[in-house]
Amino acid sequence: MDAFFAKIVSFITAIFTMFSLIFTPAKPVEGEFDEVTPVTKQAFDEGEFTMGEYDIVVSPDDNDANDGSLENPLKTVEAAKEKAKASSADSLTVWFREGTYNIYSALEFTAEDKSGVLYRSYPGEEVIFSGAKEISGNWSETTINGVKAFVTDMPVESDADYFYSLFKDGKRLSRSNYPKDGVFKIADPITDEGVPSDWSPDFFTHTVAFIAHTKDLLNFSNVNDVDVRVMHFWCDELLPIHSVNTSTGRIEVSKVSSMTLRVDDNYIFENVKEALSLPGEWYLDRSEEKLYYIPQDGDTVDNTVLYAGGCEQLITLDGVEGISFQGINFEKTDWSHIDGTFFDESMLESSPMYGNIKYGGVHPQAAFEIPSAIYITASSGVDFTDCRFENISYTAVKFDKASTDCNVTSCYFNEIGANAVFIHGDFVVPASTQRINVTDCHISSYGRIFNNAIGVLLTHATDCEISNNEIHDGWYTGVSVGWNWGYSDNPTNGIKICNNLIYNIGNGWLSDMGGIYTLGIQPDSVISGNVIYNVGCDEGAYGYGGWGIYLDEGSSGILVENNLAYDCSSQTFHQHYGKDNVVRNNIFAFGGEGAFIISRHEEHNSLTLTNNILVTDNQPIYARTIESNWFVDDSNLYWDYSNGGNVTSGYSMKLTDKKSIPVMAARGYYNNAVFADPIFKDAQNRDFTLAKNSPALDAGFTPWEYSAGTKTLFD
Repeated sequence: MDAFFAKIVSFITAIFTMFSLIFTPAKPVEGEFDEVTPVTKQAFDEGEFTMGEYDIVVSPDDNDANDGSLENPLKTVEAAKEKAKASSADSLTVWFREGTYNIYSALEFTAEDKSGVLYRSYPGEEVIFSGAKEISGNWSETTINGVKAFVTDMPVESDADYFYSLFKDGKRLSRSNYPKDGVFKIADPITDEGVPSDWSPDFFTHTVAFIAHTKDLLNFSNVNDVDVRVMHFWCDELLPIHSVNTSTGRIEVSKVSSMTLRVDDNYIFENVKEALSLPGEWYLDRSEEKLYYIPQDGDTVDNTVLYAGGCEQLITLDGVEGISFQGINFEKTDWSHIDGTFFDESMLESSPMYGNIKYGGVHPQAAFEIPSAIYITASSGVDFTDCRFENISYTAVKFDKASTDCNVTSCYFNEIGANAVFIHGDFVVPASTQRINVTDCHISSYGRIFNNAIGVLLTHATDCEISNNEIHDGWYTGVSVGWNWGYSDNPTNGIKICNNLIYNIGNGWLSDMGGIYTLGIQPDSVISGNVIYNVGCDEGAYGYGGWGIYLDEGSSGILVENNLAYDCSSQTFHQHYGKDNVVRNNIFAFGGEGAFIISRHEEHNSLTLTNNILVTDNQPIYARTIESNWFVDDSNLYWDYSNGGNVTSGYSMKLTDKKSIPVMAARGYYNNAVFADPIFKDAQNRDFTLAKNSPALDAGFTPWEYSAGTKTLFD
């Protein structure tokens, strides 16, 4: 009975609150504000050059017959590595003088290599480890598709001579794509020819053909070198074409789709000779053995220098201890289509296309099976400090099974084909991969080739930290942690995701993403101090799910506090399902579909939501609150910039089904709530600095130090 009367009192209080909000005119609220100091990244201190007794010097202009002294440097990384092996020192430094060190096959470090070695740049000098080959001279002028082009002979005797990447002036050049603007739509996915999975055919029916609208097709020359990229769900399929029937629209591919194709799924063609037309585009015609390039302003046949991807992997470290890199630029690697292991390919033996399949299906999430330019496994004490990774075509750095106590610190990643950093371990408890940290890094433009890649991806690891990073301009999630769907035990725990700036994520390309995304039970994990904004999912008919913080399948035991998330295409906070999460002292603002959502009702408390500020602009505060006791809320502030304190929340699966404060209070929500303007310094311009007299303080909100919405962590 006490609970019953308490609900009655809460209901009556809510009614009076609602009427006071409706009939009390809104007045401008002013406040006094403290000045906020922008957060900036401290430049890494290279220190002074000090030549140790056992140190080694390398210069690209010298000779491996030298002794490796400052006066007589070695020429190659390989020679320095071998000389270090013979050293009796406990530790030493290999100093690289300025220049480019070309790597055409991966440098392999093993347990036989010297431990305690730092490979670093000489202070003040730029050192590049490059996987590219120079293409210059012998250009001639021609015309292709009605525009001026440069052409040069390029022998392609085997697949090893064919490349997928071309660079100029530090930038990746674009393959010729079709259409030039917008996307095409699948006319018929012919799913009756596909092979459905046993566990989720709606999402995972694997196919090797679909029907296009015939008006969208060209008579492709070199059709087997054309790729079709399908964007759907949380995945982009990059499928090499086997054949095209321009009369029927049937397209057959030589790589199996990992996910179900649907009518009106978006797709484009890549590497199309007939579409070569824009400055900076290129096409390698293996049938003619010629490379075509559309010149940019200032290019001549005499001064044009391009760099073709020459190798896919730069360095491997297997079973090493204490081998680190500092101040090195890792650049310009290539990529190719890869075989995957996502499903048993024998399932497709009955398909009429089976004999034409060259590549298996890859995992559809997080570019999971994409290789890396730098690969570390079963190693400890491997650090990358103040390094740059640019124009890397696969994942940049991957720490794999049984790696421990490694760090990526103050590094810059730009134009990365897949994940910037991938931390992975065996599915064993306790985790074999432990204490891998990514801190103070700048990650820009990741997922450039494999669009569903992540800024920092962590799967099956424990006691790791991802903090103080700036992550932006990816087609998918910024930080993703966990790799277990549901409530079973798994190795991921003790993860700290703190003080990151994450923005411009998704950019309307894929679906089902978050600035920060988690999976599975993760005890002792913390998401704190992050600023997340501009997360945008596909805006088409199938598009959904651009969330700020996204706790997905079974995410449990996670503390989410002191985060700011705003301007997301969906809600700023989403929990699909999970238990025992604590969400406190956050600001969730201006979600395109509201502030907060839990999308599955379970017979336990999903989370506790307390002391938060949730603000919208004519959107619901909560969505899909079907049942009472779905989660516990207490002492939060709510405000709608269009409707003031008269906030609404969704009451069913339909976001348009908005319910008033009394209805929601009767269902057990809005406990000890404050319905008032939080008095931000300039909400319209996304400055969420709180006034000293903010009523959010009455709701128990504790301000934390952060810069305004335009903040940057880096110079």
